[in-house]
Amino acid sequence: MFKTYIKSYLYLIVFIIVMTFITTIINYFVNIPTTIIKTIIPIISIFIASIILGKSSKEKAYLEGIKFSLLFILLVTIIKLIFKFTFTYKTFIVYLVIILVSVIGGMIGINIKKK
Repeated sequence: MFKTYIKSYLYLIVFIIVMTFITTIINYFVNIPTTIIKTIIPIISIFIASIILGKSSKEKAYLEGIKFSLLFILLVTIIKLIFKFTFTYKTFIVYLVIILVSVIGGMIGINIKKK
């Protein structure tokens, strides 16, 4: 099971890097607010990585999605504490959305596998 988490987190990192690169190119031509980009990229990446994790889980993919997102949130929180970022209510709302998206992605992934 540890291998699947590592694989999903590698996909997560690759998707974040690729999507950041694509939005940087788009932002060169059209000005997009950075708050939208900072919120949307991790959410989409978590969703895709959760689908991949859900495909490899045997049952209860929603629990795998919760564990996956909580570990991601823990890592991001540690990084934010190291660099002394401030936490606001918006941060917690984004974290709740990440958990919800991860659960939905895990459930979609396990259902894709069954077909």
